[in-house]
Amino acid sequence: MIELDAPDWWAQVPVLSGPSIRIREVEAADAAALLELFGDPRVHQYLYTPPSSLTQFEGFIEWAQRQREAAKCVCFVVVPNGLQQPIGLFQLRALEAEFHVAEWGFAMMPSFWSTGLFDEAATLVAEFAFAIGVKRIEARAVVENGRANRALEKIGAKGEALLRKAFKLNEPQFLWAIVADEWSPPKPAPSTPFEAAKLRAQIARALAELPVAPRTIKHPWAPPPFPFFLTRQADEPPEDS
Repeated sequence: MIELDAPDWWAQVPVLSGPSIRIREVEAADAAALLELFGDPRVHQYLYTPPSSLTQFEGFIEWAQRQREAAKCVCFVVVPNGLQQPIGLFQLRALEAEFHVAEWGFAMMPSFWSTGLFDEAATLVAEFAFAIGVKRIEARAVVENGRANRALEKIGAKGEALLRKAFKLNEPQFLWAIVADEWSPPKPAPSTPFEAAKLRAQIARALAELPVAPRTIKHPWAPPPFPFFLTRQADEPPEDS
């Protein structure tokens, strides 16, 4: 279980480490990698409309850091050990002022699906959330998005409701929740040497085929903030920067 020391997370987000990945706060140099990630239709199919340009992603990162400073939201990127380039994003936002109830959204490059890296990342983010005082983490997944629903169930989330016409006021979603005092980190089933080798090979192949996104340079000026919640409801007003 993660234990946090001073300073508080909204002043300095800790780096979370697992066997295969690091989870760190999104930073200005990640803009090009995020543009590559969310430019894939398989990634944004069941999400709200993401930023569509490098400038907009720079604005999103600026906005995300302001949200974290206000203790409203934190955006993590998933970085395989040995790399700097992120392959995924987790967003954890408060649903009420005390941050006892939160909602998370996530996205991962398709080449890393079914590698176990999502489970590892989700576990680290959930442990972080509970360490800062979150009591309940909610997630919404479009009913047709079988992969996301199976992934949430696999990490221990419980299905609680079917939300009609919830995604873009049109498609139904399942509401999932993880409750702090009921959850324990999932223990992966023991794998055979063949299965373990197959996963390692899949991860190695995905890393080798990963398009190299340049580490963008932080500008001397702040880009215009670009609010973006992966799980935003269409009728929610944009938040102030």
